[in-house]
Amino acid sequence: MSERKKGRGYRRTGAALQAVIGGLLVLAAPVLAQAAPAQGATRVLSQRLPVDRHEVALTFDDGPGVSTAKILALLRRHHAHATFFVLGSELERHPGLAVAANGAGDEIEDHGMTHHALPKLGRARLLYELRAAADLIQELTGRRPVFVRPPYGSTDGRVIAAARSLGMQVVLWTVDTRDWQNPGAAAIARRVLNNVQPGEIVLMHDGGGPRTQTVKAVQAILDGLDAKGYTAVTLSRLVRDAAPPTVKAPSAPALHRLPRSLQVRVYGGPCGA
Repeated sequence: MSERKKGRGYRRTGAALQAVIGGLLVLAAPVLAQAAPAQGATRVLSQRLPVDRHEVALTFDDGPGVSTAKILALLRRHHAHATFFVLGSELERHPGLAVAANGAGDEIEDHGMTHHALPKLGRARLLYELRAAADLIQELTGRRPVFVRPPYGSTDGRVIAAARSLGMQVVLWTVDTRDWQNPGAAAIARRVLNNVQPGEIVLMHDGGGPRTQTVKAVQAILDGLDAKGYTAVTLSRLVRDAAPPTVKAPSAPALHRLPRSLQVRVYGGPCGA
């Protein structure tokens, strides 16, 4: 059966369960909205998290795509995990990859349905971009996404507020590999390993263009992290481990005020962030 047919099958099978799951999630109350203060619509997760363990979050945007399966295989080989910010349009094409990643303990999060700069959209289209991708992720994995990374890293108060209204937290990154420029696998790996500190959020891509260099770099990055005593964990795990040990770990990330210079951040080339 083709991946596209599988996707339609998953959606038909998941449709009957979605209302029940959605109802339970509503009753549970989105944890990110609970943790954010009233003025949280002006905040994003964009700084290194204060963890006392050698942990980093490797994140991949624009997939799933042909490189995703290779990245998943490398993660499994190193007993590592990652967070994938997926496009709904690509998820419809490759649903099995998201199911496999989720089943292996990786995290599937929201990158919108298409790769539009969200601040440029009207409210209805903005909400559609976030909600439709989140609905599809939930259908395929049974888990509602709690993080969203806006395409190009382009965000403002409207985008952050829309994400919060859907129970999601906006996330950028702390280490930018610029792998979309295809600078060579060695350069991509150096940008991670030369800058890594506990609590980093690393930006890479598994879609949006040829990612052969990124796949090679992931192998070197995982080898290097192992040598330095680091563990690659999901973003949710990194957030939990950033909680003070004497306080019950919150389900939402530590929130940081969005710098004025980042309130509308357009970044990247043809594929962007």
